[in-house]
Amino acid sequence: MKIFKVTSFFIILIISLLSLNLNAQTKSPEPKSGFPLTKKIIQNHLIYPQSALDKKGGKITVYYDVDEMGNASNYKVENAFDEECAAEAVRLVKMIEWNPAMKNGKAVKVNDYYTIEFSPKSYKKAEEKNPRLMLPEQPHPAQKSNNVYNVKELHQGPQPYFANPQVTMAAYLRTNLQFPDQAKQFEIQGTVKLSFIVETDGRASNILVENSVGGGCDNEAIRLIQNLVWTPGVKNDSLVRTRMTQDITFQIGERNYHDGNNY
Repeated sequence: MKIFKVTSFFIILIISLLSLNLNAQTKSPEPKSGFPLTKKIIQNHLIYPQSALDKKGGKITVYYDVDEMGNASNYKVENAFDEECAAEAVRLVKMIEWNPAMKNGKAVKVNDYYTIEFSPKSYKKAEEKNPRLMLPEQPHPAQKSNNVYNVKELHQGPQPYFANPQVTMAAYLRTNLQFPDQAKQFEIQGTVKLSFIVETDGRASNILVENSVGGGCDNEAIRLIQNLVWTPGVKNDSLVRTRMTQDITFQIGERNYHDGNNY
């Protein structure tokens, strides 16, 4: 009995020490959209520098500081294999919104990094298989700051852009929405609400699910927004980053889409 008590004491002590050690560790910053979706978003935004397409690719790591509010600053690259790819990597990483690092339950300031892989072979193959729709040249330059604005603050809000000007947002959703098999099987329906940022290149970043439906509907809504191109918002004759929301309704029966955007 005495041996059992001593053994139990040491087990409890070890567990307590492990818990204290885990609590003392710092949890690194995480993208608000999560790492898997952020990786896809980065790939969707990446424009491979033309001068580097015939060169060997590689990885570029961008270093930065993330403060207690999740704001990133002081971006820098060390030992990049190509200067233009390094500039593109910084542009991409600057898009990411972060949840701050945590230590002992409190947000803390840390130095962090994000690595982007540049593969000319993969990029060329992807573009040949499914060429991305690109915006025509815009009449305004992109704002140099990284500020994000709400639609009400702009002189002109973002609008979905289609190669065929006759296409509407509702038509795009009606044509492209693929009702998930799991949602069909379990008769899951409802409205997915997404928030995201329309970047100055016309594509969405930092996609978050504000209202979830499940059954694969959330992922399908994200796919639809990722595949869209927008004319960026305009403020003071500059293209700016704009925070948007979009409702996409999955309804079994007559209608399985809904244009509920706030533009």
